[in-house]
Amino acid sequence: MIDDWLNFNSHVKYAYEKASKAISAIARIMPKNAGPSTLETKQNQRKLSSTFWLMSMRVVSAYRTISSEAVCVIAGTIPIGITLAEDTECYRRREAGRVRKVVIVESLAKWQQEWNTMENGNTEKSTST
Repeated sequence: MIDDWLNFNSHVKYAYEKASKAISAIARIMPKNAGPSTLETKQNQRKLSSTFWLMSMRVVSAYRTISSEAVCVIAGTIPIGITLAEDTECYRRREAGRVRKVVIVESLAKWQQEWNTMENGNTEKSTST
């Protein structure tokens, strides 16, 4: 946004207002003492997973029939539920050093375990049965 005097004041005002709204929204889901609370309800989990699946599907140009698990593998992403749980765990262990690296390894192991037990999208499992 460029205003009449070419000083970007209207752009700064717009960006400030948008950032303020985002910070307020984040503050509501991230209490000061417990970390993110986004995944506390199944409804929130479903909404986040659905939105993440749609975005991942667009990234890999897949059909709508692709499973959320398979689209994450193809896109090279970890499911949003695991990623948010990772952030929560990092927040809880924030006093420990190098906690992010440890938690990422745990998240990858969790995702691999979930993938190994899935029926949808896992071609190794479906061909071996």
